[in-house]
Amino acid sequence: MSYFVPILLATLLHGALVLLLIPHWFQQEDPYKKVPRHIKAEMIDLDAITNKKADKLQAEEAAKREAAEKKRAEEQRLQAEKQRQEAERLAAQKEAEQQAQREREAEQKREQEKVRQQQEEKRKAEAEAKRKKAAEDKRKAELKAKAEAEKKRKAEEDKRKAAEAAKRKADAEKKRKAEEERKRKQAAEKKRKAEEAKRKAEAEKAAAEQQRLAQEAAAKAEAERKAAAKRRAEAAAKQAAEMRASIVAYMQGLLQRKWRRPPSARKGMKTVLQVHLFPSGEVDNVTVVSSSGDVSFDKSARQAVVNVGRFPKIAEVDPIFFERELRRIKIEFRPEDARW
Repeated sequence: MSYFVPILLATLLHGALVLLLIPHWFQQEDPYKKVPRHIKAEMIDLDAITNKKADKLQAEEAAKREAAEKKRAEEQRLQAEKQRQEAERLAAQKEAEQQAQREREAEQKREQEKVRQQQEEKRKAEAEAKRKKAAEDKRKAELKAKAEAEKKRKAEEDKRKAAEAAKRKADAEKKRKAEEERKRKQAAEKKRKAEEAKRKAEAEKAAAEQQRLAQEAAAKAEAERKAAAKRRAEAAAKQAAEMRASIVAYMQGLLQRKWRRPPSARKGMKTVLQVHLFPSGEVDNVTVVSSSGDVSFDKSARQAVVNVGRFPKIAEVDPIFFERELRRIKIEFRPEDARW
């Protein structure tokens, strides 16, 4: 509670009293002494009155706040109670719905089980009827097949006997004819062998001559092929060497311009780097495969390759030539020059 109002009232009251007393402070003394009246005076404690009013106001404010707090707490309690009852009602309703759902599901399962049992019994009855019918059909079919087999056996037996008689007759005729044919074939075979031996000798002679001519032609063709292949290989090697020399000179020129030799470089020092390139000519990786023994010299050589970064002309070469000759390449750095 603020004390501004009580303090303001006390200040105004004291100010009023001071204004009332100012004329008496400047009034001259009466020369004639007056007999004072008997006046009953009563002391008033203004601070006590002010404090009492302030305490009363503070108590009223506290009572109002307490009443408001009690009212708010009661409203919150009633609201919570209402929410609890509503939650209990909803839970009970949900439980009842779930129970009803479970009962419906159980009833549905019982109905399904009943239908399934009926279907199972029907299926078993139908299967039993089919089994009996199949067994009866099988028995009848077996009897019919047995009768037909017996009939067929007798017919085949009669046919076999007639065939055997005819066969014996035919075999005798066949044997006679075969003997005549054998004699005729022997004579023909003897004549054929003589002619075959003559043709074979002539054919072997011709084949030998043909083979000789073919071998000579093949040898000549192989020699010509090897010579042509050698010429092509020499030409390709020469062309590859010229191309590689051109690329080397091109790369040496770029590296010479980018190489900053350290002060520690001396004649006779040599660093060998292996540079991995992309087909575009970009540097993939640089490693020292043979150190000069001087860290600064090795580092300067490696930094020259890094500074170049990319050799654009390499992107123009044939991919097969690049894979064979330029994918991984070793570079020697010497103080005199940079050569491969």
